[in-house]
Amino acid sequence: MAMRRTGTLLVSLILFLIFPLQSILAFNSSTTQILQDVLKKISAKHKWYLQDIRVSRLDASRVRFGSAQRYEFRVGFGKTPVGVLFSDDVASWKKFRQPRTHFGSLVKELSSMAVIDTFKVEGPFELRVGGIHHLSLSLPMNTTYSGFKRVLVGKGITVEVSGATEVSVFHASDLGLSSKGSGAIGKEKSEFWPIWHSYCAPLFPIRVLGPATLVAYKTRNPDAYIETKFMSKEIIEFLPEKCYRSHAYKKRACPIDSLRLRISMLERIWKSFLGDRIRQSGLSGFVEGKIKASTVVRFKVELEREFRRNGALQGKAGWRTRPAVERVWFEVLARVEFGRVKPLMVKEIRPFIVADSVAWSSLMSNISFTKSSSVLVPSEALTLDVKW
Repeated sequence: MAMRRTGTLLVSLILFLIFPLQSILAFNSSTTQILQDVLKKISAKHKWYLQDIRVSRLDASRVRFGSAQRYEFRVGFGKTPVGVLFSDDVASWKKFRQPRTHFGSLVKELSSMAVIDTFKVEGPFELRVGGIHHLSLSLPMNTTYSGFKRVLVGKGITVEVSGATEVSVFHASDLGLSSKGSGAIGKEKSEFWPIWHSYCAPLFPIRVLGPATLVAYKTRNPDAYIETKFMSKEIIEFLPEKCYRSHAYKKRACPIDSLRLRISMLERIWKSFLGDRIRQSGLSGFVEGKIKASTVVRFKVELEREFRRNGALQGKAGWRTRPAVERVWFEVLARVEFGRVKPLMVKEIRPFIVADSVAWSSLMSNISFTKSSSVLVPSEALTLDVKW
């Protein structure tokens, strides 16, 4: 009976020692996988071997995060498009009220928090949602709809879009027109008009990603009834009040304010450099703009580097004994994307070494100078040559 009890205790002790070790190894493995891009950037910057470094410490409770919007543009004239990227800006940093203990679950939670700020768009325009998501609609008089992939909005109707993770537009540039051009384009040369009988101008195309919610109302009278038409199970149409038919229309600017300002700036810059050449060649241009929601995180991580290869200690003067590992702290600013951490900035944290100091009087307290013989030296020897 005693032997059986002893065996049970021994098995329990072995399980207690094994399972925590497995959880630690799993934690390190998952954290290393999430931080793979960060480790690659650090190893490339410091010329380390990627297989020699691993994450040794990361305090998830001290992670700070903030929301940001990244603007991406593709400007093209002819066959050579140029990409322009505006960096992420974080207005304020936040922390979780309840500290998180697992970095993997923290990153997963932050990935689902990235959404674009609510923006307004005034018709006419066409809005599509990509991927597996559908649009939810809210109209005046407590009217709601859901399950749509495409919405056609007429003139005089404003739509507020919230909950989207990405929005993109395609804007045809007018730099190819002559300086005296009016910007009017004939009806026979116009863009594609999705609904000929309902709209009097081509619809500006807007594409969103994510489970977006739309709130529609008339621009001049928000409480007025909006006439709708169901084109299919996934397409709904908001009809305008009036239609002014004309043989020409004026090209519309981008209806999203934040994108319109940046597109205008890019067109001015492009026009100042290549405007004459573009007009002479008659090439048509375009600007494709995107807004992507992202979550930016800031944290500190300690990496452990193993000295397994020859030459790993070069530049490490002062070593008296050959170390087995080296531990270095880094401060990381990164963007969370699809459960991974994409580094924006990585900075090594230098250790602050405090030197112990001892008063000179305490060192010389037991020495009597009266018993020492006098020594005469030249005055030049007492001169302090201090170079600042």
